[in-house]
Amino acid sequence: MNTTDTLTITAVPGTQNIETTREFNATREQLLQAHTDPELFAQWVGPHGYQMVITQFEAHHGGAYAFEHRNPEGDEFRFRGVFHGDPSVEGFSQTFEFMGAPGEVFYETFTFEDLGNGRTLLRGVSVAPSVDVRDAMVSSMEQGVRDGYDKLDAALAALS
Repeated sequence: MNTTDTLTITAVPGTQNIETTREFNATREQLLQAHTDPELFAQWVGPHGYQMVITQFEAHHGGAYAFEHRNPEGDEFRFRGVFHGDPSVEGFSQTFEFMGAPGEVFYETFTFEDLGNGRTLLRGVSVAPSVDVRDAMVSSMEQGVRDGYDKLDAALAALS
């Protein structure tokens, strides 16, 4: 699905932060559902052509999540984290860990800003354990996030 909405990824100089923003033709409630319903989540997270397998998904304070991406060659990439606070239409926080780099845990906060007319700005701030880890993540994440948000557009359109 084509979109005119632009993904912005910024590695904030002098910090361990990565900031992402992207507008969607969806309500805050729909974006919350896309991030907390495991069946919907599996439809959009990750690069095009990768299979998503969710092995755990408990979207509440203290609840854990874990999933795998499998590329067309059969390589597996595992991720896990824990929700902090109960997700709401305001947003949510979680940890995020790529199991290919165990122990390098990010703390992420996502907010849903109502723009009116059924549009919402999704803003994410990920705090890495170090600038070096942040830089490595930025270099590897852009295509997967871009593809995932394009797939999210399609999944959200199907909800309407």
